[in-house]
Amino acid sequence: MHYIITKLVTEGEAQEFSILGLTDDKQRAAEIAARAYKDYNKNASFQNVEMITEWLATRMKHSFRKDKDHRLQLAITPVDGETPEGGSALVYSASREQDELMRKMSQALFEGAHNVRRDGNGNITSCPLEND
Repeated sequence: MHYIITKLVTEGEAQEFSILGLTDDKQRAAEIAARAYKDYNKNASFQNVEMITEWLATRMKHSFRKDKDHRLQLAITPVDGETPEGGSALVYSASREQDELMRKMSQALFEGAHNVRRDGNGNITSCPLEND
C-alpha cells in the first residue's frame, strides 16, 4: 500500500494545490503532512504538531483555517496499485466555486424584479419580470 500526500491552500480567491509526496508508510505520510501544517501555521506548538500528526495518521485528512479567507487542507490518500482505495478519492472540492456559479446563474435568470406572494386565501401569486 502506498500513500499520496496532498495539500490545498486557499488564500482569498487564490488556490494552490500541491502533491507533497508518496510513501509506503502511513506514519511517515502523516509526518510529511504535519510538516506542511507546521510551515503554514508558524505559531503551532510542538504538542499541536504532534496532535495533528496523530490525527492525520488516523483520519487521513485535516483542515486548518486561519480566518475566513485562509485555509489549509491536507489529505493522505491510500493507493493500492493503480486504483485508490474504494475506487476513487476526493482530492479537491470546489463547493465554493459551485456556489458562486449558482449565484451568477440565478442573477442572469432574474435580472429584473420578481416577487412571489401569498394572497389572503393562501394562493401563490407572482409578478412578471420587470426590466429596468
